[in-house]
Formats: sequence, C-alpha cells, structure tokens
Amino acid sequence: MTPQKLTIATVVIALIAIAAIVLVPRFGASGAAELDLRQNPRLGAADAPVVIAVFEDFRCPACGQFELAVLPEVKREFVDTGQASLVFVHFPVLGPASEHVARIGECVFQQSNDAFWEMKPPLYRAQGELDNARRAEELALMYAPGIEPEPFRACLASDESLQRVRADRAVATGLNLRGTPSVVVNGSPLPSATLAEIRRAVEAALR
Repeated sequence: MTPQKLTIATVVIALIAIAAIVLVPRFGASGAAELDLRQNPRLGAADAPVVIAVFEDFRCPACGQFELAVLPEVKREFVDTGQASLVFVHFPVLGPASEHVARIGECVFQQSNDAFWEMKPPLYRAQGELDNARRAEELALMYAPGIEPEPFRACLASDESLQRVRADRAVATGLNLRGTPSVVVNGSPLPSATLAEIRRAVEAALR
C-alpha cells in the first residue's frame, strides 16, 4: 500500500471511530443506557444505587392506573427505604393536549419538585378534565401547593417548557419505548410496567 493510500485508510478509520462515538448510545457493562435525568422530577436520594425512571402521559388511562395502584408500592418498598430514586420523564403520546399537560407539569416542576409530586396523583384522578387546556392549568395550580401563577404562566408561554418536554420524548424514542407507562431501571427498559417486573429489576440491580 502506498503512503497516500495508507493515509486515506487511516483517515477513514478515524472518521468511522468518531461517528461511532457520536452516534451510538452510551451503554454500561450490563448493556443499559446511561441516561442523564438530573433535570427531571425526582423522589428519593440522587445517589441511590438504583434509578427507576417512569415515562408517562398525564392523559393516558393506563398511566392513571399505574400512578394510583403501582407507584405507591414502589415508593414504599424502594424509595422510602433508600434503595432507589424515582424519576418522572414526560412521554406525551396522545396528541397536542397531552403535550400541553406535560408542559404544565414541567412548569410546576420548575418552581418546586415537591409540588410536582404532590400535584401528580390528583391530576391523574382528574384525567377526564385534562382535555381542556385552561381547566388543566387551573387544576395544576389547585393541586400544586405554593406555585406562583404568574411565573407558571410565563413558563407555559415560553419555548423552554416545550423544548424540555420534547427532549424527554426524544429520550423515550431513543430507548425504543412504544407506549405509556414505560419503566426503565438503571437504563434498562422493562418488558412491562407491573409491580412484579419492577421488583425483579430493582432486586437484580441491587445484587
């Protein structure tokens, strides 16, 4: 091989290596994706050994059932005991109304993480009223203690809340999640969002 061909080959190999670094998601030793969820609503210690990420749509009926039947037990067993933290990720899949409610949740979170988690269960119980944008905003202010209305409305009017919601949705797409609710434990998507699957994944991650 001539020096010129050798140089070209070296450049091609280098470009392929760079493309692999840029395009291939980062994975740990177990094959789980390394997700950056530091800017998302969180319950529990940030340094907990297990991170349970829940991808939800506030207007999704299955998410409402998951919120009221599964998550309280997950919190009691794993979050309250310090074994895991619980992170919420917006995944609006039911159209523009869902995206708007996701932005509402994001704007509550921007003022208070605690208020976001207090608002979440009653907002799910009021799912039937969330199709109406104005009513959804009223409910959020009603159920989220201490939220200042003017900064909240300014957040809703800004592009930032939309970009944050769409960034969350891009994370879900990158993980090939197909619907809501979806659960990801330490970067690994679970086959279903059942309590049994979550227990199995968390206990395996703790070993």
